[in-house]
Amino acid sequence: MTTMLSPRPSASAIHPDQEVPPGALALILATLEAMTGRRALHQVRPRLSERAFLELALHAGAGVYRRMPPGRLRAQMPTPQAVEATVSLMRGDRWVSCVIRLDATRRSWVCSEFVILAPRTAAA
Repeated sequence: MTTMLSPRPSASAIHPDQEVPPGALALILATLEAMTGRRALHQVRPRLSERAFLELALHAGAGVYRRMPPGRLRAQMPTPQAVEATVSLMRGDRWVSCVIRLDATRRSWVCSEFVILAPRTAAA
């Protein structure tokens, strides 16, 4: 399902009868807000794995995505306990993708993976 961040992603291509749960979508949006400087990192820290948080902090600290409006959000549920999402971001004149994986725990959703798939620059 494809959407521009405001409406909730609905059916998954893998499990078409399941919608992305509101709590999972809220965590995806909060994580993106933290990356773009619209939310403090400490607000999402308890809901991210250590590796996902370090990756998020790296990108948020670099400021490259500060105030960048997210583009299209695609989300699916490969299993009833997992949500995978990709978000398109315009960086300069190129689109990059942000990949987020959430896993269900007994109480809530936890972001286990956070990756920015960006083209390498000459300076990198």
